[in-house]
Amino acid sequence: MVNFLLIASLCVVWGATWVVIKIGLSESPPFYAATFRFVLAVGILASIAAYRRSAWPRSRSVWMWTAISGVLMYFGSYSVVYFVEQYINAALAAILFASFPFFVAVGAHFYLLHERLTALKIVGLVVGFAGVVALFSGGATAPSTKAWWAPGLMLLSPLCAAISSVIVKKHLTKEDPYVLNVIQMGLGILLLFPLAFVIEDLSSFKWNATSIGAVVFLGSFGSAFAFVTLYSLMKKMAASRLSLIAFVTPVVAALLGWWALDETPTWATVAGAALVLLGIYIVNILAERDKTIAIEAAAVEAIDCRET
Repeated sequence: MVNFLLIASLCVVWGATWVVIKIGLSESPPFYAATFRFVLAVGILASIAAYRRSAWPRSRSVWMWTAISGVLMYFGSYSVVYFVEQYINAALAAILFASFPFFVAVGAHFYLLHERLTALKIVGLVVGFAGVVALFSGGATAPSTKAWWAPGLMLLSPLCAAISSVIVKKHLTKEDPYVLNVIQMGLGILLLFPLAFVIEDLSSFKWNATSIGAVVFLGSFGSAFAFVTLYSLMKKMAASRLSLIAFVTPVVAALLGWWALDETPTWATVAGAALVLLGIYIVNILAERDKTIAIEAAAVEAIDCRET
């Protein structure tokens, strides 16, 4: 039950972040906005880690994998998101990031022993992604862009995030999630700030309720809370199953738009949400049940072989 509530909270928070990032970009340049977001998140997490007296990594290999995954996630993935959302709407950004479970599933298949791809998993992923596409295929929130190159560039974000997630699952689940995120986000800041300093004008960051509110929400909830929760869940759950959150966040974004912006849901919203839920059911229930049956059958066969 606790895991379900944590996953639900991640879906809500990350569903809102796409819209909040877009709103924040109306008043701030992208790389400074991302930098300030992670500065706030690091401040929060470092304070909690100090209070808890959390242990820092001791081995060179842990530092190496932490650094690699941190650069991929907090510089690679987020620099792309903030840059591209200047040119495409939040809906299109969310639907493109929903390719994240596919990248994770492929990476997990090759690098994580107990997360092999099966026919049912592939069917579930395809059904879930079809739901995301259907969700934004009609109505006021349909994705559109005049920058033809932006959607292709956006796909780098889920790719970087997926590689980072597989690394964390394989090498870093025993590490303290607060310390892990402090190090990784700190590396993101060290790379994002020089980039912002060189190509952006700090005076273009408008210090008003919109820009500051976006930084506060994204830094405290979208980063500090969300990633500590995600890394904690990775200790208990398969990375490929957790990645399905990326299918749910566009649904949440559509529902938030209906509630907050009075965007009336269309048939596409209902059909898309149903397909997303069906895809998640296939991957999380049917595929896992099929895997359990296969394991039990193999165990019985092994016992039979020993007896003969």
